[in-house]
Amino acid sequence: MRPAPDKSGDYLLIKGQGRTLACRLLGVRTIPAVVVDDTYAETAKVQQFLVENVARLKMRPVDRALLIQRARAEGEETSAIAGRFGVSAATVRRLLTQLDGATPGEVEALRSGDVNLAMQAVIARHVEPSERQGVLTIIAGLSIKPKELEALFVALGWQELESLGRAELGARVALLHWACNALVESPRGSLKDRLAQVALAFPTELARAGASYAVVSQ
Repeated sequence: MRPAPDKSGDYLLIKGQGRTLACRLLGVRTIPAVVVDDTYAETAKVQQFLVENVARLKMRPVDRALLIQRARAEGEETSAIAGRFGVSAATVRRLLTQLDGATPGEVEALRSGDVNLAMQAVIARHVEPSERQGVLTIIAGLSIKPKELEALFVALGWQELESLGRAELGARVALLHWACNALVESPRGSLKDRLAQVALAFPTELARAGASYAVVSQ
């Protein structure tokens, strides 16, 4: 087995899935195992074992997507990847397109569970790579849904805001932070109605507060 890449303290079983399941059925609670280091764990053979084990169990979509991305980067054909992971070639291409150009911060956020693939896809569609870390920091602490974030990006005219340049990065991130919080805290109702409530409370001024910005008037 090898340590899980998400630094959760869990382990990924490389080989011996059948024996492990058999021991569970027999009530054996402790099983001897060998933990391999990262050098061994990254070899192609080990990656194949991982995929075979994962095929028998439910796998987090993000882990599958990252393994697919790695396999393609190492030169494996799309059709072969699709066959190994039990998905369509179209799914492989969609995941590769989504993760193409993903920043290290995005990959780490995906692995840690701070964002899921659907949320990362929304961010990738609307936010320039150089500005995604600030957005990820905002999203990680909120219970906002991908479709809600998508609606906010459209309502705020995010592409137009980005056209203002890096000088206004702090202000637009602060505005997004306010809007996300306002939407999350809005009364229950349809998304359209909740966005209307956010619009009614829209700030008219943002003031610099140290390295960030704060709403000072509405």
